[in-house]
Amino acid sequence: MYRYFLILITGLALLRAQESSVISVGVVDFQAEGISDLEVRTLTQRFTSELNNTARAILFDREVLNNQITSAGLTVAGCKTPECILTNIGNELGAQFIITGSISKNGDRYALAAVLTDVVTQKAERVLSTDYRGPVDGMITELEIMAWEIMDLEPPESLVTKRKGKTKKKIKKPNTKSSLGALARATAVPGWGHFYLDQNSRGLMFMSAEVVALATGYFAYMNYSRAYDNVDRYWGFYKESTDHTELQNYKTRTLEAEQTMLDNNNLLTVAFRAAAAIHLVNMLDAYMTEIVQKPLGSSATVGFNLDPISHQPQLRLTIALD
Repeated sequence: MYRYFLILITGLALLRAQESSVISVGVVDFQAEGISDLEVRTLTQRFTSELNNTARAILFDREVLNNQITSAGLTVAGCKTPECILTNIGNELGAQFIITGSISKNGDRYALAAVLTDVVTQKAERVLSTDYRGPVDGMITELEIMAWEIMDLEPPESLVTKRKGKTKKKIKKPNTKSSLGALARATAVPGWGHFYLDQNSRGLMFMSAEVVALATGYFAYMNYSRAYDNVDRYWGFYKESTDHTELQNYKTRTLEAEQTMLDNNNLLTVAFRAAAAIHLVNMLDAYMTEIVQKPLGSSATVGFNLDPISHQPQLRLTIALD
């Protein structure tokens, strides 16, 4: 009973934490090059500890994660990439995100990398890389700063002031949306740029308006073509006829067909001009629409499931980024 009481209390705490965009994260032991496995495990633990200090990550138990890897018939040392983890145990993970990375050393030069990957979509949400040259304690500081940046947070000033050596840093958000991306999509298909920016109602409005304009133009063109054929046919009959009544009838029909042809030609022009105007406004509106990037964990739910290793009840925090 005490265990279930703790689970209930933890669940209430997680529900409260959702309001501050807390996410659940599993950290995979980093890959090593030029340093020993023991060193990289120690450095991964240092990174994980700092990740916990950000107060944005609920850390998935690394021992459980390692047990899941070995239960899948793999070795912990041989399965350290997102592809390996997600392909083999993605459905069993209790975390919504995983962090993988690497640490390589060449003399006093270090290359650090970390990738935050969504378990559900299997897409990299944030990619960090740092080239560092200097003493080893400065490298550790860079690793700790990376823990804050992978959570999309500014590192504390107390940590920044500890920096040493020379550093080159790259931060990428592979799924970050842009105005140019919206413009390109809106240019190709009306409304697509708005769907890209999660403005679905406006996207549907522009798409529907242009479809209606183009459909109107198409039917006007079809009517114009039929009227054009009728003018040729009735005029031919008029030239061949010798009966006064038939001549008057064919003349009237020819004039009516000509008027229908002119009316539909005007409608065709108006429809395609309207479609062009709608397309242009759609492009400008997509480009100028304010982009609101959703923070990590902006939509989260908490549920219970059975842990595949311990066969005990387990809390699962699920965050939808879309």
